[in-house]
Amino acid sequence: MPCTSSKGIITVGGIVFCLHDIYYDPQNGLNINLSGRLNPLRALHRFGQGPFCIFKINDHLDEKGLYCFVVNDVVKYIGKVTGNSSFGKRFNNGYGHISPYNCYAPQDGHPGGRLTNCHINSLVNTELLKGSTVLVGFHVMDDNIAISNSEEQLIKGNNPDWNIQFNRP
Repeated sequence: MPCTSSKGIITVGGIVFCLHDIYYDPQNGLNINLSGRLNPLRALHRFGQGPFCIFKINDHLDEKGLYCFVVNDVVKYIGKVTGNSSFGKRFNNGYGHISPYNCYAPQDGHPGGRLTNCHINSLVNTELLKGSTVLVGFHVMDDNIAISNSEEQLIKGNNPDWNIQFNRP
């Protein structure tokens, strides 16, 4: 699929990502503190404190494959969307909008929130507050096995700063 974005492309490990803007409200969508909405009786996971931001994407909403966060022309995170999910769900309902539930550590039969969502959102918030250019790159794929294998190879081969799930040197 050719890239039609005005933001261009970035190539990582031979895979071409089409770059797109993330959309946020700089007046009301940055540096959000959820402390007033959190249950004080529940422990937070290591990324649950925030602060967070609210952002969304408008491109490739119903597709899946590989994606990356690019900050000031440097790839900071590589991820994947597989199965019945989509980029739209991952970004607009996951990374881009942190609910209090996402912040809780596992306890008493509750699995806990999504560490990765909080981790990435907080980092995006920090970069946007600094005035950095934050883009997201998409590489659309359909084969779930190929998506997963490519993600692991790219992370291990490029060691992006924000990826923490694989062993780092």
